[in-house]
Amino acid sequence: NDGPELPTRMNEEFRPFIRRLPEFKFWYSVSKSTVIALVCTMFDCLNIPVFWPILVMYFLTLFCITMKRQIK
Repeated sequence: NDGPELPTRMNEEFRPFIRRLPEFKFWYSVSKSTVIALVCTMFDCLNIPVFWPILVMYFLTLFCITMKRQIK
């Protein structure tokens, strides 16, 4: 039988997927970050000129580090 089977022993009971970060906390963090970012755009002192190749290298570095951690 290749299909899914019901548990046959007590230690094989079904355990639902448990998230590491609850959905409410995720949306709260995203909303708070967005509001802070929008407020920061109102102040000229935070308008710092940035050389774009540095941003590209920073993004690629963060991407590689994150993917390495996810693949482990």
